[in-house]
Amino acid sequence: MKYIIIPARGGSKGIPNKNLKKIGGISLVSWSIMHAKFIASDEDKIIVSSDSEKILNEAEQKGVTPLKRPKYLSGDKVFTEPVMDHVLNKFKPDIKDLVVLLQPTSPLRRKKSLTKAIHAVDFNDYDSSVTLKKVHQFKWKKINNKYVPLYNDRPRRQDMEGEYCETGSIYVTTYKQYVKSGLRLSGKTFGVLTDDTESVDIDNKVDLALAKSLSGPFIKEWNV
Repeated sequence: MKYIIIPARGGSKGIPNKNLKKIGGISLVSWSIMHAKFIASDEDKIIVSSDSEKILNEAEQKGVTPLKRPKYLSGDKVFTEPVMDHVLNKFKPDIKDLVVLLQPTSPLRRKKSLTKAIHAVDFNDYDSSVTLKKVHQFKWKKINNKYVPLYNDRPRRQDMEGEYCETGSIYVTTYKQYVKSGLRLSGKTFGVLTDDTESVDIDNKVDLALAKSLSGPFIKEWNV
């Protein structure tokens, strides 16, 4: 059984009521509900955790479970794991169940990425899975008020090995592993590689505009 958690608080400094903003006529939280239903079987539980009555009402209208989060979990400095704890303590999964986290600020997801993330943990002996993107960046750091590069000889971009960064979109873990570590990712972890289009994480108005401009193929894929 899967417990699919969508954390969608009402407040946001960058964009007021961010999780209710629409792309292709569908709110960010409803995009994640749609994605959750794609990977859910009849016995699975989809839970929207929020402090916003509007978001909770939308979740109920979409046929998933709304869960009002307490005030101490509603601030912008709250970590995600305590929100997950609140949900899981409420529903008490079996140790063999899966826990899936879908962040509504990443509405551009492909079906194949969702499927790979689930299958890696459900069928391929991984403890966790996460969506990643590969980046090639010339990184610097600040030392004593001076900026210095973290490389010696500046390579060509095509010669750089690159690094992998979390997109913040999809996280999957076994409940057994979550209880053991208290983290959304731990143990043997599988990375689902995504491209720049699928990796958009909406934090401000520029990100929202970018997501809207890139949403065409996703609107088509999901028949929105």
